[in-house]
Amino acid sequence: MVLSLYFFTPVAACLFWVIIHIVMASRTDTFHLFIALFTACGLYIYSEACQVVFEPGSTIDITATLTGMLAGPCIIPLLITYLRRLMHAPRSHPITFFWIVIPAVLFTAGTLLAILKGDQADRLYYLVTDKIYYTILAIELIALLIFVVIMLRQRRLLVGTLLKFFRGQRISLARLQMSIAMIPMSIMALRIASGANLYALHMGVQIATATLLLLSAFLFGMTALFGTKVQVCWNDFRIIMRFNYGKETKGAVVEAMLNDLLDEAEEEALLRIQEKIGENLHLEKWKSGDYTREEAPQLVGHIFDAVAKSWDDDSLSSRFQHIMMEEQLFLQPKLTLDDVAERLNTNKTYVSKMVNNTYNLGFPELINTLRVDYAEQYILSHRDAKQEVIARECGFLSASSFNTIFKKVTGMTPKVWIASMQHQQSK
Repeated sequence: MVLSLYFFTPVAACLFWVIIHIVMASRTDTFHLFIALFTACGLYIYSEACQVVFEPGSTIDITATLTGMLAGPCIIPLLITYLRRLMHAPRSHPITFFWIVIPAVLFTAGTLLAILKGDQADRLYYLVTDKIYYTILAIELIALLIFVVIMLRQRRLLVGTLLKFFRGQRISLARLQMSIAMIPMSIMALRIASGANLYALHMGVQIATATLLLLSAFLFGMTALFGTKVQVCWNDFRIIMRFNYGKETKGAVVEAMLNDLLDEAEEEALLRIQEKIGENLHLEKWKSGDYTREEAPQLVGHIFDAVAKSWDDDSLSSRFQHIMMEEQLFLQPKLTLDDVAERLNTNKTYVSKMVNNTYNLGFPELINTLRVDYAEQYILSHRDAKQEVIARECGFLSASSFNTIFKKVTGMTPKVWIASMQHQQSK
């Protein structure tokens, strides 16, 4: 009896986190997807437990089986959609939710066949509830595997994630939650591959299955409270509700956190915070034109250093900086926003918003700034180079466009800039 009740503890965990998120985390961008995902998971686990605890063929057993047919095929599509939203992938088109038709059809067909009597109805019921149902789950698991492989290749989302997290290292929330989700998904894969309900096997397998489901539900539900926070570490759990915000409410929440900090912080801490804020205001200094000529060649360094400290290694901002600064993609003369979006495997709207929000510059302005900064370094190391050569090497289409953009960014023509640099060096 006690063991039978233990089978339902993961269901209770799912229900617990659904209630917690409804009460405390409704502002997060992933709120509705989380509620749908945990509701489906709770119903699926409830179905599996009932099929073992109650007598086969009973009303509760049949109802539980039908419930599983409705919830099971929903879990993996909801999980993939949730993780994509967490990684700020382009929002899915409404037609992509067509998969909801599958569990709806299965549930309806199973319900009708359960009501009907006769050998033919029983055979069809067996076919629907067993063959077709588990075939669909197997196909969805393959789709999840493909999704995980793609994420592994693009963002290294799983390797050593949980170990790093429990050691206190800061990792991306998407990476952490995908790693946790692989625990129940592996149990589902074993369930389909073995063809047997894991709750019906040896007592050790029963206890291990229920424990792993309970643990993964608890970890996933708790980490989901971080909302849109990019990186998390184990120590963040003591202030987890601080990060329960969405994009629209983030400013107000961060401001409230700063106000609390100002009330509590000592003078020494406030001085360090002031220095940190000063570092992050370099960009405003550049926009207002307050940089001296000596500082001009380091404009791009200031732009990136001012914002890079809060980036996750796998974030869109970090990957954008990598292809620009390490691969020097900006040197391509006809580089477009579409080219960058394709290179980053994302939507150009997301790249444009990221550039505007992160650097307070439009995409063309940032690319031109990068090219001018590179041109300054190139001119200093190639004093005798002609303007046509400089323009070509620095990503400009022509010498005239190079002159125009260089003057717009630095306030002087290339010749005047060279003369001013030579004058400074001769002093």
